[in-house]
Amino acid sequence: MNIPNRHNRGWISRLILHSAVLTSGLLSIGISCRTAFGAEVKLIPSFEFKEEFSDNVFLNSSNRKSDFITTLAPSMAFSRNSETLNVDLLTGFSWHNYARTEGIGSTDYQYSAQVSNKFTPRDDIGLSASYVRSTRPDTIDQATKLNSGSSDLSQYSASVRRVLDETTSSSLSYSFVQNMYDNPASLENHIHNASLSVSKDLGAVLPLLKGTVGTNFSRAVYRDSNSDYYTLTVGASRKIRENINFNLSVGGQFIHSAFVTTSETSKNSWGTVGSASLDYTREKSFGSLSFARNFSPASGQIGAVETTSFGLTLGRGLSDKTTAQLTASYNINQASSGQYSPRGTNDRALNLRADIAYKISKFFDIGIQYAYYNVTYGQSDIRVNQNNVMLRAVAKYPVTR
Repeated sequence: MNIPNRHNRGWISRLILHSAVLTSGLLSIGISCRTAFGAEVKLIPSFEFKEEFSDNVFLNSSNRKSDFITTLAPSMAFSRNSETLNVDLLTGFSWHNYARTEGIGSTDYQYSAQVSNKFTPRDDIGLSASYVRSTRPDTIDQATKLNSGSSDLSQYSASVRRVLDETTSSSLSYSFVQNMYDNPASLENHIHNASLSVSKDLGAVLPLLKGTVGTNFSRAVYRDSNSDYYTLTVGASRKIRENINFNLSVGGQFIHSAFVTTSETSKNSWGTVGSASLDYTREKSFGSLSFARNFSPASGQIGAVETTSFGLTLGRGLSDKTTAQLTASYNINQASSGQYSPRGTNDRALNLRADIAYKISKFFDIGIQYAYYNVTYGQSDIRVNQNNVMLRAVAKYPVTR
């Protein structure tokens, strides 16, 4: 293992200091919450160790480089739950060391906080904030499954929910997301999103059926373009059997885009959005099948794109302590040149993953994972793939009031 240089040691020292300060804050909150009537307080220190082998650490189409990656990831979580107030806090960092490649060892870190308060029997409010620093060159964006590289992700949200009657509830939410990238060629973006939805129990029409109507407005701002999009959706969910759940949502969207080529250009377009999922759970097995079509930022590469995704998960408990899981996803990200931004795209990403986890005790578990990633960039006809094998061990010791 390479010894961290002075710069890395400085980062690690600052991160340890930040974590120590936040941990002290969590302990102080925990001590003050001990007197709260009916509140359950948990402090959960954890430590994760991962050893990986990747055959393409930079996700290059040529000049592939393989390496062994060691990750050390301590974290501290705090939760306080009662009938009216729930608080969840998390702080942690991950140190990545590359055995064969000099100069790319890095440290990631994350902070998050969530608070929800039920201030009347019918009304509750929720607030959340998070910040994640990702530095690995093979980081994958979770929305599009495209490579995003080193980035800083900040998210803030607020929501209000009201129960209108025994069968009907409504919710109003707002969120702000900002993506910043180390690569100056990548497009930083920030997104404002506001939504309103109404849900109703339709059990009188069909047992175990729930319906939802929702409307949404989002504004995505990039370096050379911006997009305003409006959606209206109708959805339903039903528990078909005791262990099978079905969810469906369909709707339309209107998108207004403005961008600069040789002159300022704007364009309006209509489209469809929707999602569907089928979830299955039994005592020793579980699975899910999902589909979604939406509008999202393209991992800093261009402006917005239409994303169509398919997902499959299958899992089974092999014993009381061993669980196996297979996961597959396929994403299509499309936009014509001059549709939402000056450049177009037609990128397709395939992710396959197989996991086996073994729980040694209630405080310690180990696992092995194989992952395959393949992406085709349609505009340049470049294909990239990566094989990754990982061993991991996680230790957690919850301290409960």
